Amino acid sequence: MTFRTIALAATTASLAFLSTTLSLAAHSQTAPDSQWRPTPTTLSTLLQDGFRIVAVVNGASGLTGPADTIFVQRDQSAFKCIDPQQVDGKTRAAPACFELVPPSGTVVQPDAK
Repeated sequence: MTFRTIALAATTASLAFLSTTLSLAAHSQTAPDSQWRPTPTTLSTLLQDGFRIVAVVNGASGLTGPADTIFVQRDQSAFKCIDPQQVDGKTRAAPACFELVPPSGTVVQPDAK
């Protein structure tokens, strides 16, 4: 096996695991004490700011029906953007993005230098 083949296999396995984990999170509703906080930032803005797509969950069921959930990450920041799909000619809901934040009541300790 070449290094490229091994790297591709490792990346595929990592993405499969991440997709499964994120799919479970996408199927659950965002609770008020959730780690996902609504943000006015758009997926387009996030990508222009250097965020990279790390996973896409197609067809996850959102509050308004089927939706695609796109997870993006840069350094220690992560966002998920939910893009609802149009169903049966109904009006399509607007896409929404959420920022990953510490859970409510959790104190974040700054890194010691």
